[in-house]
Amino acid sequence: MRFISYAQNFEDVMLWRALQHVPQGFYIDVGANDPEADSVTKAFYDRSWQGINIEPVSQWFVRLEQERPRDVNLQVAVGAEAGEMVFYEVPSTGLSTARGEIARAHEADRGYALRERMVQVETLTSIYQRVGAVPVHFLKVD
Repeated sequence: MRFISYAQNFEDVMLWRALQHVPQGFYIDVGANDPEADSVTKAFYDRSWQGINIEPVSQWFVRLEQERPRDVNLQVAVGAEAGEMVFYEVPSTGLSTARGEIARAHEADRGYALRERMVQVETLTSIYQRVGAVPVHFLKVD
């Protein structure tokens, strides 16, 4: 079967070389962004893998829900402690951030419009516990 890479720097190709012997593995993608463009997990999903996609940006979360029905898709941020945080969405980019100074720099330097909103924060441990004792074959943190 031909392998099509969707990732920016062929990370999916390198992971596939190491994990192609796993017929139906499991991944966790923190900062999943778009379900196809620049996705490290798309090629694995297409090969019957499944996992957890964590994406606080509304635009990308909606697309993940539509295109990744076998996955657990969560519209939250990941942090050391559960709670809430201010999050700055930079629509149609991969530049969204929890860091106000970085968001304002994108706005000032590049003219991006910001969408500031509160998002839920969960720990990676609590997110993993939702799926039970499933072996994780790879974790991608963006």
